[in-house]
Amino acid sequence: MAPKLKLNNKKLDNLLEVIRDRRSVRSFDPGDRVPRETLEKIADAGRWAPSGANSQPWEICIIEDPERVREVASVMASQADRLNEHCKGFPHVHKKHWVHDSVALLAVFVDPRWADTYPVALDSDLDRTEYEENRSNILLVSVGAAIQNLQLATTAAGLTSAWLSGGGEPQTARALQTLLGFPTSHIPYGIVPIGWPRRKAESRWRRPIDEVIHWNQAVQANLRSQEDIDHYLAKERRHSIYKDAEARDQHLEKLPTDGEIDQVDDGNH
Repeated sequence: MAPKLKLNNKKLDNLLEVIRDRRSVRSFDPGDRVPRETLEKIADAGRWAPSGANSQPWEICIIEDPERVREVASVMASQADRLNEHCKGFPHVHKKHWVHDSVALLAVFVDPRWADTYPVALDSDLDRTEYEENRSNILLVSVGAAIQNLQLATTAAGLTSAWLSGGGEPQTARALQTLLGFPTSHIPYGIVPIGWPRRKAESRWRRPIDEVIHWNQAVQANLRSQEDIDHYLAKERRHSIYKDAEARDQHLEKLPTDGEIDQVDDGNH
């Protein structure tokens, strides 16, 4: 007879504590170097992420040599310059040189050819309409799961991290491939700087749980509209990204914010 299974709410609560503590922090203290054993355990968390067809399409490059950290940070700083020039208002890598203060960086390289292992229809016309684009979706959500695991393991170790997605841009990808010795078939979709937090991470705004959950069917009143998105872009985004939850609420109670979003940031979200 199979043993009776029981819910483990204590383990669930411990996991939720780690999840709630996770922040994308952009303010590191140089701090002590982290043992390779710890960095390997963090990478191992990424290894255990779910992936389409169990393809595990990632390679996790641990960059912990100080000189190599600075070289990768410089590549990401160049990418940030381009972002800041063409897409004003998003976190700027140069701010206080925070990436340069990382004790390590985890570069998640992904071979998109593994998307071929995901569902393919026997009918070519059906495949184009039903499956082709979804294979790319499966690949990207698999990568996201791995990076989330890396960030949660980093938090559990008492460190903090961020997720730089700019490595997937062609110019940055080529620079990182050349620097780290990866072939052009492997794209660095995520760079995760790891460091000692300069300060305690602030609380960040999250939608209330009773607005996010839909029991058994959609709650129409909770679905956000185009008007909600437009309002967020015009008046909330800056404060939702850069301010703690209390400051954001105070801002919304007082006056609207129009115009350009901050160009730089050392906050967390």
